[in-house]
Amino acid sequence: MNKIAKFKSTILPLFFIFLITLGKPVFSQDIAANKSQENIKIDGRLNEAVWEKAIPLKDFYQFEPKYGDKASFPTTVKVIYDNHSIYFGFECEDPEPKLITAKITKRDGDFNKDDGIVIMLDTFFDKNNCYLFSVNPLGTQKDGKIADNGRTTDFNWDETWYSECLIHEKGWTAEIEIPFKSLKYDKKQSSWGFNAARRIARKLEKSFSVRNITTPNRISQFGKITNLDFSDISAKRYTVIPYLQSQFQKGEKASADAGVDLRYDLTTKLRVEATVNPDYATIEADVEKVNLTRYEMRYPEKRPFFLEGAENYSTRIRQFYSRRIGEIPWGAKVSGKLGKWKVNGLVTQSDPATAAADVEAGKKAIFSVFRVNREFKNGSNIGIIGTNRMYQEENSGSLGLTATLFFTDVLGMTSQLVKTHGPADYGTWTGFIRPSYDSQFSHFHFRYSHCGEGVMENLNSTGFIRDDDKKEFDTNIRHTFWINRYGLESLRPSFNYNRYWSQEGMLRSFNSHYSVQAKFLKKWEYSFSYMDEFKAEYDPFFEKDFNNHQLTNKLGFDNKKGMSLSFAYTIGHNYDRDLEKVSAGIDLKILDGWNLSYHFDKHWFSPADPDDNSWIHYIRTTYYINKDLYFKFFYQSKYRFLHKWTNPEFELLRNTVQIVFVWRFLPPFGALQLAYQEGSTRYTDEEGQGRTLFAKLSWVF
Repeated sequence: MNKIAKFKSTILPLFFIFLITLGKPVFSQDIAANKSQENIKIDGRLNEAVWEKAIPLKDFYQFEPKYGDKASFPTTVKVIYDNHSIYFGFECEDPEPKLITAKITKRDGDFNKDDGIVIMLDTFFDKNNCYLFSVNPLGTQKDGKIADNGRTTDFNWDETWYSECLIHEKGWTAEIEIPFKSLKYDKKQSSWGFNAARRIARKLEKSFSVRNITTPNRISQFGKITNLDFSDISAKRYTVIPYLQSQFQKGEKASADAGVDLRYDLTTKLRVEATVNPDYATIEADVEKVNLTRYEMRYPEKRPFFLEGAENYSTRIRQFYSRRIGEIPWGAKVSGKLGKWKVNGLVTQSDPATAAADVEAGKKAIFSVFRVNREFKNGSNIGIIGTNRMYQEENSGSLGLTATLFFTDVLGMTSQLVKTHGPADYGTWTGFIRPSYDSQFSHFHFRYSHCGEGVMENLNSTGFIRDDDKKEFDTNIRHTFWINRYGLESLRPSFNYNRYWSQEGMLRSFNSHYSVQAKFLKKWEYSFSYMDEFKAEYDPFFEKDFNNHQLTNKLGFDNKKGMSLSFAYTIGHNYDRDLEKVSAGIDLKILDGWNLSYHFDKHWFSPADPDDNSWIHYIRTTYYINKDLYFKFFYQSKYRFLHKWTNPEFELLRNTVQIVFVWRFLPPFGALQLAYQEGSTRYTDEEGQGRTLFAKLSWVF
């Protein structure tokens, strides 16, 4: 009997692994691009003769909800190029055009719940990296980059491209122009990797030109655009973006400032950039959060200089966290390809105190970071990342090896090994290894990590980790079940387990997290999650052992016509205090081009600490006269919440107001901005309550 049990415990897991590696074969489609010298007017009409001559790609296949089936409605794509740009024409048929969903007008807004189309271009044909361009039927644009064969996606990247869309009696059309000057590419290639997608919001349907793709961003499975010839391509190699700004702050003298961004393409594959005195005054404030942990919180980067190429530094062990860098007088960058090597580098000067670092104010530091990758045709890559901060003749940072490997379409592994340097001279190594299985609707991984006792002290001068001195194990398994009947579209259960010990073997933490997400066919969505956590006594974070748990219920509604609602309620026990949290929000399309969002979070602890009990609100509304001319209003407040729920008393702690007018006459960089800000007026972690009026003019040459 023991032999049978041993056989089952050995063979059955191997048999299961064998089964899950079997899947439907991937079928990718190619499309030939026609070269033309005919002028194309980007108006969404596709009425030029050259579109009639272009070879169409017609067959799209569902990724969800009915994997592998033909798309519900026909979609046709055509590709044309000339000496300056590449053009895409989409004909999206729809028998009920009045039901087309299109409500988001903000550039780079989240319109994943709108109808839309997506273009993905692997311009080096390296099966590792691609550009992403997306529009909804209103012509709203969203662009980004995908790296590491789909492991990393970054929507902060912005460039110049043009699009117009038109809804008509047969559906809608999209016409897109992407200038070659906005892309990095290999002139010697006659093919680009290509995938296209279409969303039909009311059917909750996503379809692709690649059939049976493993995941939507798996670049190594793309089809291709053929018949490209770049021998006569003429694209401007430089871009100069100067700006002038005036500032009027209450109680201070008026001031003026100027700066410039420079971009120069050494080749079509390699770009250098420089900035002098960049200004970030009109960037929207961070949405405030309440920290329910004892660890540092990480905030997203919003400054344009740090966004280009940010996807290349997005590793699990975050060696580079750009918000460690405060206000900068200058900076320089390089990005692109040298042969089969992908290269990225950045150097800049800053006063770390302006980013809330615990250093002497007024002292400058030099920050530098680089990543070099060797990429392979199956989507794998290996590379090196290095970071350093030189402050008062002392260096700190890290040097790491990274690997993203794909053994099959569904089996892969990521890993990283990092040596840190700085004030700590012991326990300076960290690293992890993470094999994983990723199919169309399933995920499984296990990860082992090592982090020495001195890693955080060294690495966090340029990077971000919350804790060190640990040996860590975690695993996650999840699967989406597509029901598509009984009023239920899908169920997605997930389980995650994490456990770690100190380097000396003391148990420091374990965490179990269970969740189930249900999507209903009638526009509703519900999710349930439960977290159970243990934290052991450990300096400097915990003065004793803690047992925490949280139960969260979330409910969402989207009518597909411009209104969505959300509500969440959390109850639990958090570091020896009972916790209740209520969150709610509404997003409305008031008129075409006018959107309004209101969200709040309310936290209540017992026993009560008045500094923690809080009510955070924010309102954001934008009115678009057109996609490049708009007004925006943002208001955020945080109140201290006193006494009981039945007899509340509120005390305003701080608020932020921002009113912005933007006219992008040379989109996206050439613009006139007028802004009023009340609250923090500079992009730092320091609080302020000044009132300031800004006027900023930037041009593009």
